[in-house]
Amino acid sequence: MKKGIIIGLLFTCIFASSARVMTYNLLNYDDDNSRETYFITIINFVNPNIIVAEEVQSQTGYSHFKSDVLDVANPNEWSGATFTNQSASQDIALYYQHDLFTFISTSTINTAQSSGTRDVVEWVMMHNDSEIEFRIYGVHLKASSGDENAQQRLAETTILRDYLNTLPAGSEFIVAGDFNIYSHSPTSEPAFDMLTGDSDDNDGRLFDPIDRIGYWHNNSSYSDVHTQSPRTSSFGGGANGGMDDRFDWLFVSSTILDNSSDMHYVEDTYWAVGNDGNHFNNAINNGNNTSVNDEIADALHNASDHLPVYMDVWFNDLVFSDAGIVITEIMPNPSQVSDSYGEWFEIYNLSQDIVDLNGWHIKDSDIDDHTITTESSTLLIQPGQYLVFCRNSDYELNGGVESDYDYDGFSLSNNEDEAILTDAQGAIVDEVNYTSSFPFGSGYSMEIHDIESNNDLESSWYSATETYGIGDNGTPGTFWNNLSISDEDIFPESFQIFNPYPNPFNPNTNIWLTIYQKSDVDISIFNIVGEKTSNIYKGSLGLGSHKFNWNASTFPSGIYFVYYNIQGKVFSKKLILIK
Repeated sequence: MKKGIIIGLLFTCIFASSARVMTYNLLNYDDDNSRETYFITIINFVNPNIIVAEEVQSQTGYSHFKSDVLDVANPNEWSGATFTNQSASQDIALYYQHDLFTFISTSTINTAQSSGTRDVVEWVMMHNDSEIEFRIYGVHLKASSGDENAQQRLAETTILRDYLNTLPAGSEFIVAGDFNIYSHSPTSEPAFDMLTGDSDDNDGRLFDPIDRIGYWHNNSSYSDVHTQSPRTSSFGGGANGGMDDRFDWLFVSSTILDNSSDMHYVEDTYWAVGNDGNHFNNAINNGNNTSVNDEIADALHNASDHLPVYMDVWFNDLVFSDAGIVITEIMPNPSQVSDSYGEWFEIYNLSQDIVDLNGWHIKDSDIDDHTITTESSTLLIQPGQYLVFCRNSDYELNGGVESDYDYDGFSLSNNEDEAILTDAQGAIVDEVNYTSSFPFGSGYSMEIHDIESNNDLESSWYSATETYGIGDNGTPGTFWNNLSISDEDIFPESFQIFNPYPNPFNPNTNIWLTIYQKSDVDISIFNIVGEKTSNIYKGSLGLGSHKFNWNASTFPSGIYFVYYNIQGKVFSKKLILIK
């Protein structure tokens, strides 16, 4: 079933790929063996996929951070973007995990205003699975307070904003680094307004993903976003004033804040690592840190005079299949038996092709994941056929559901959850993202009445009214109205197909249909592996009701399917032979 892409994206961010982008001022790092253990501890805790590092000391620091830190923490996973060795000595570098990203190019934006200041570095990157290209900018503005330094930061950011404004509208970019800006004041810190303010050209306008804008310098109201300094004692260089400044940022373009875009910020993932909001004007490892354990707090304290900052970014690498398999009914909360026995869902083959489900996955957007496997290495669903998937296939225990396949490793929440069906290549075949407002309840399944409707919408679902098994409501394995399938709605002037009766049966069952205009009809029986076992009728049928009997006395117990080919359209009904 095809879905509106935006609806799918809103509900499947976790299911698709997200990557962690981190900025970290490493405090004059060249080949500092005494701090590398702390950096490794931090990398293993954060698990970033891209790192923008400031205060890397020339080529030596660039090379050793990769070989002595990243390659130790995650062997054979990291590469470095082409390095720009600036005259300021405190350089900016980018490292990335090459299985996830491809480096395209490095260039510089000439923002340096005086000796000891740095140009902004631009890296063009590509996310491998989605093939989305984006830009990252590494920034380290002029340090220290005072009007002269603030004006120099304004000059640097003016050049940067002018450059960003030349990018195409809708560009995806991240501006990361140590901005050394003390507040949002347009008079004392005009650089911040230059980066984030509204202007005639907003293509390059930057945004704070968490929108914590204010006068954050030495202000306890912003204690949870401060990034400098995690130290109060003086050692190893750097600042030691305790947590009281928000110098380190990950700014984003407006497109990355748009949840409908192919690359966007994942809500509630932005974090100054280790900042629990309880260490204002104090060391990050002083007393109890409620956000990290003592080992991480000590590593953050000892590694640098800045905290790393990260956020997660989602990339739309979702692949959708057009297999035509639709989730048509879900029972999240049976009442006659426990959820672990009685949960089930139903699918329908809307296509005209036989589809093999072997190797497909039943999953949600969290950790539930079941791979469909059978002893015969096939699980076929015929055109027009329903299949029922159950947590328990025992008819005596599951509430009276005839199961076509039983699964484990996947369950349905009674409040909100996802039922996602993917093919063997990982492409999404169908998905339903339901909430507690959907029309199901204790003992009542929710069912689709229009098979071609968007089943990711609440309005497409109805609470079941038919009773099955030992008393719950639903129609597992059949059309929502048990009296007949929906062919009367598809061809109201042509024919109507009724459910075989009895079913289950032994050894005879009756197959009947009503024809409203003369039609060519082919009725056949197939077994569970798709082999044709019997031909019931082939020829022309005139107006009226027609009844056929199938005697299955020579066939073994099991599941069979009666297929109706009428006017070139194929429909099926499931038969259960019990001896």
